Amino acid sequence: MVLALALLPRDAEGARPNIIFLLTDDQRDNSIGAMGHPFVKTPHLDSLMHESVRFTNAYTATPVCAPSRVSIFTGLPERVHGVGFSSSYRLTEEQWERSYPALLREAGYHTGFIGKFGVEHYTFRGRAAGKFDYWWGHDEWTSFFPKNHDNHATRPYHRAEADIITPIMGEAMAEFLESAPQDKPFSLSVSFNVPHGSQALSMADPRSMEFPANENPALKGSPFYDRLYRDIEITLPEETGTDPYLTIPKSLMNQDKGRNQLYSYNYTVETNLEHHIRHYQMITGLDHVIGGLIADLEERGLLENTLIIFTSDHGLLMGEYGMGGKELLYDLSAKVPLLIYDPRLPPERRGLQLDQIVSTIDLTRTMLDYAGLDAPAEMEGQSLRPLVEGRNIPWRDEMFLESLFSLRDNPFQEGIRTERWKYIRFYRGKPNFLEGDLDFTGRSPALEMLFDLEADPGERNNLVADPNHSEILDRLRARTAAESKAINQRRAAYMENIHVESRFPR
Repeated sequence: MVLALALLPRDAEGARPNIIFLLTDDQRDNSIGAMGHPFVKTPHLDSLMHESVRFTNAYTATPVCAPSRVSIFTGLPERVHGVGFSSSYRLTEEQWERSYPALLREAGYHTGFIGKFGVEHYTFRGRAAGKFDYWWGHDEWTSFFPKNHDNHATRPYHRAEADIITPIMGEAMAEFLESAPQDKPFSLSVSFNVPHGSQALSMADPRSMEFPANENPALKGSPFYDRLYRDIEITLPEETGTDPYLTIPKSLMNQDKGRNQLYSYNYTVETNLEHHIRHYQMITGLDHVIGGLIADLEERGLLENTLIIFTSDHGLLMGEYGMGGKELLYDLSAKVPLLIYDPRLPPERRGLQLDQIVSTIDLTRTMLDYAGLDAPAEMEGQSLRPLVEGRNIPWRDEMFLESLFSLRDNPFQEGIRTERWKYIRFYRGKPNFLEGDLDFTGRSPALEMLFDLEADPGERNNLVADPNHSEILDRLRARTAAESKAINQRRAAYMENIHVESRFPR
């Protein structure tokens, strides 16, 4: 059932709303029905979007899961907080004390976390539960069919193996609401494991994408994971299975060094249809669980004072450019869906779509703003609340983008996104890099890209070699170099004031 969300007047000045932050994994922009997707069924997210403010130009801080999540926790880009798969630092207690969950908890919020914590390779292994009043998360990636565990850190997966991860998380959400004290506001962070590619594989584990997932008897009869999307015509990317080195040369990013093997992200003509079916089945499955959450809030009388933010850690290539996976600054992997539902908004603000350029880093200040808290001085980004409420404030007209994941032969990337243009420059990556490795001063890029997003929203026509665009190219080169230098300086200042800890002997 599609839920009608309440239209309510603004609460009294100073009231602190409950805050629910919903984060999916590997879900790119325009991937729900109300955003214009041609076939995916997301009735509850559609309903939420019609009562929310949607940001149509929302970018992830970095298109890789762990550093993206640390950026949301801390309100800092990866180059400043220093925590990523291929960087050399782990998150410290001092950094966590300045994260949004810690600050909300200190300010009297009852805090909860459900799902994929996502920073476990760097710190808090087995200790993350103590960071929240309610913990129903896990330190590692879990499978579509969660295994039985006895370790409290992996609660609640003491279930029959036929149970599926997404509805189990829905049960945890209901338990959190039931147990939350009534005399204080709550903050609940829900980190879905889907529609991440490894989940798609484990739907049919141990079978690969060459077999329909619903050959697994555990999925027979499921409204989401059996026949859904198997009897419709799905248009696949034209570039599926084509040469990936036409856009990024093999000398810079060798796909055979793991990128096209991880999670079977090598989208071939033979397997890509199954990729798409499983991916969108999981989006519909998580939509159903979100619908249950909203219904529960409404039944408990909590919806009228609960802010809901919905986004993803990054997007995903699904055969475009002959590639799969993330880590690149193409819009398909760097842009994310972003909805903010505030039940106190007047009717005329609901259902709006705003085109300002925003970042997931902005979400950290946004949550603190709604809670009436000042952000730490080093926290970057801007609160989105004024935009949601329609206040006329100055806003950025460009955004610095970066991707520093350098494992599996991925290159360093940085660039600028303006209202019309996107410029990206590539440098050869270095695993376990230190801050000095990100000083690109005087270094020539191994590759550059320039896209006119107005004429070429699909980012297929690289204009770097076009002399007619030399002026805008020079300007964006200079802006990128200036922003790169500035963020390195912010990193140096941050390290002087905040305790950071290396993962490796120095």
